[in-house]
Amino acid sequence: MQLDLSNYNVAVVNTTNDAQAGLTLTANVYSLENKVLLHKEEKRDAAADALTDGFQLDLAPLLAAEKMVLVNLELRNSSGEVVSRNFYWLGADNASYRRLNRLPTATLSATAKSTRTGDNIRVKVELSNTGTAVSLATKLTLLNAADGSRILPAYYTDNYVSLLPGESREIEIEYPSKSANGPAQVALRGWNLAKQVVPAP
Repeated sequence: MQLDLSNYNVAVVNTTNDAQAGLTLTANVYSLENKVLLHKEEKRDAAADALTDGFQLDLAPLLAAEKMVLVNLELRNSSGEVVSRNFYWLGADNASYRRLNRLPTATLSATAKSTRTGDNIRVKVELSNTGTAVSLATKLTLLNAADGSRILPAYYTDNYVSLLPGESREIEIEYPSKSANGPAQVALRGWNLAKQVVPAP
């Protein structure tokens, strides 16, 4: 599910060989103060290997009034599971993006736990935005706890995550056990997030 920035049309891009029926397209538009400015939700069936039109978001008047908006798109399958998620921050003009520099510091709760399967270790990270400000582009980096060096290679299911207040996200990181020199930890940093380190026992 994606937003066309030239006309603010929302569409479903199905790159699989299977048609998808009973999809739910949801768009929520927020101010930087976390006020809901627009909500839109519709059902669609998506043909295989095709782009399916969704709906248009009337963002022009919101941008004129707010100068900066946050757009959160979610696509759920017929079972209600989220299968696609995209997040945008849009300004009325180039100068409007300076408003992001005035965002309050975000508050994230984070935990990490490691499990071993064969020669690989998988770290499950739970992130929750417990504050009142959006957390923009939070980056996760897997480190050796002993000396703070990066563990490479490491494969992330997601990264540079943006979370609205009250939102949570689970991210998994997998790496070969031989790449580490002991226990791991996960460093977090973001646009408006103070750096923090989470142990991954």
